[in-house]
Amino acid sequence: MSTSQSVQVHQVIALFEEIRAGRHIKRHPWTEFQLAEGEYDEIERRLERSELLGYVKDKIRYDYDRESDRLVVRMPTAVHELFIARVEDAIFSQLKSIRDGLGAAAAFAQKVYPARSTEIYFPVDNFPFGRKSKHEPDASFWHDDAQYPGVVIEVAYSQKRKRLDRLADDYLLDSDASVQVVVGLDIEYRSIEYGRKVSRQATFSVWRTHVVSTTDGNELRVVKEIADEAFRDDKGNPTNHPGLRLQLSDFACEELTKEAFRGEGGEIILSTQELCQYLAAAEDKIQGQRALVRHSILPGMKKREKYAEQEERAAKRTTDDDPDYEDRSSTKSLLE
Repeated sequence: MSTSQSVQVHQVIALFEEIRAGRHIKRHPWTEFQLAEGEYDEIERRLERSELLGYVKDKIRYDYDRESDRLVVRMPTAVHELFIARVEDAIFSQLKSIRDGLGAAAAFAQKVYPARSTEIYFPVDNFPFGRKSKHEPDASFWHDDAQYPGVVIEVAYSQKRKRLDRLADDYLLDSDASVQVVVGLDIEYRSIEYGRKVSRQATFSVWRTHVVSTTDGNELRVVKEIADEAFRDDKGNPTNHPGLRLQLSDFACEELTKEAFRGEGGEIILSTQELCQYLAAAEDKIQGQRALVRHSILPGMKKREKYAEQEERAAKRTTDDDPDYEDRSSTKSLLE
């Protein structure tokens, strides 16, 4: 591996170390690394030999595109996380309402669950066996019998916004249309009029696949059915758009839905008012626009040193497990 390659590998590992140490606060929530051939494999080898491996697997979200050798480390903001949690909960609540009904639609909905950022692996065409791309979306909904989620949701901000079209292509085409729909929610404030004002506009986009007939036969293409449609205007108010609409059949591939519904499927709708409410609640909580309640301990009450109880238990286990450990006080009382 060349020196330039090893520098790039070192930068990725160093970022993982920063995140574990809590020194990444000022980092952008979407950090891209354009790797050279072999660098991703080297990163994996170094992690395998490092105590950092467990932390990266459990705590750090990242995507890797095998075709372009692009690695993206995701560090979503608190507003981002609170907003997507409310969106996910609202969709799942409507799915649960469909579950309470009768017939095939209810039976189908009973097998659909939110999977948040569960890793998705896609095989790469024309690459050696076993080489896969990896994505960890902001939210997803997965049918129990499906290999891939039917619905994927991504929350966007500046740099990530530029990649949403490509992300939609990855999800929809690499899954062979097993992923039915990709939703993009763009919630970052924008400067307008040369930076003198800030727009609070927030938008959403929707991508699906369509089969197009060409001279070479049918071709699967990605179509952006809704493009940057505002659900919140510049002043922070809901727009008049009907909002985000998903069909129950969106939540799994055609093989699991074509015989299931027979026209009795349901619709999941998030109005612009609801989306605005979820986003405003997340912003208010994090940006301190309203007073939040916390518990107060009585004046003069002392707090025990952190980890003291765990350390005492660990010391006791050492004593119990060590046959050579000598309890001086007990020995002394026996000899007297």
